[in-house]
Amino acid sequence: MNFRFSTLPFFLILLFSDSLFLSAQMPDWKFFRDREGNSYYYDRAMKIRITDEKPFDYTPASQRGTDYYLNKGIELIKNGKYTEGLFYLKSLKTLPMNDIRVERNAAEAAKWINYLHKKHGTRYNRFDKESTILLNYTDGSYNLINEKLRYKIVLKKQPRVVRALWKLNDKGYGFKFGFNLERENTGDGFDCIVGIETRILKGKIGSPGAAEESWRNEFGTDNFTRVEVLRTDDRIIYHYSYNDGVPFSGIEGIYVNGNLIHIVRVLCSDNIKDNVFDVIMKPVEEMVLVK
Repeated sequence: MNFRFSTLPFFLILLFSDSLFLSAQMPDWKFFRDREGNSYYYDRAMKIRITDEKPFDYTPASQRGTDYYLNKGIELIKNGKYTEGLFYLKSLKTLPMNDIRVERNAAEAAKWINYLHKKHGTRYNRFDKESTILLNYTDGSYNLINEKLRYKIVLKKQPRVVRALWKLNDKGYGFKFGFNLERENTGDGFDCIVGIETRILKGKIGSPGAAEESWRNEFGTDNFTRVEVLRTDDRIIYHYSYNDGVPFSGIEGIYVNGNLIHIVRVLCSDNIKDNVFDVIMKPVEEMVLVK
């Protein structure tokens, strides 16, 4: 059976514990809410379905589409959708400046960003912070950037953002996206879900081992079997699987960058694990941490 996801809580185990089962929307569908407050339905085939309003569509900026991208950002700002407009304008500015049209549109985008800043003063800081996720498509790769939390992950498959939000009084950030192996992300299901959690600490943390201890203390005991595949000065990468027969497995990455710690969880069904790992292992191992 080929499992697909519509969305998942950050840890799959939350699907099976500490969930509040409330009612059935359709025959054989169960409704539950996880610890993070996300609402889902799941069916007997373990296909996870989201019924809440879908998030803003994070369309990647590209050199061929800069005119559209600029005008879309301006239109959203004129309509009072400042965070969405800034996503378009700031993503446009992340493109390589090796084309006259890109340079001209990026300069115009900068003018609108400055206009928004002058008009709204300190309120602009919130719009700017909420638009921390940026995305462009360059030279056959998708560059997914978290501007404020200083990381970038480079993907060959187009990511579809499921959730992106600040939490814990702006000391934490949760980000989830999905992708498919053989087709564009036009449907409701995913072959793979990736979650990236970040915490902003009061001071610098010394090693990825210390970051790992911090994450284990926060999330508590799990039922994973982990195999370490990489350890450097700023990251630890594991392959993991479940101990209780759940037919899912994935990749876990723990990173430290000054006072920032990140944890990445890649999740997919076991029957497509090898194909998913071929696509996502290198991006996880080589996730860029901007110092």
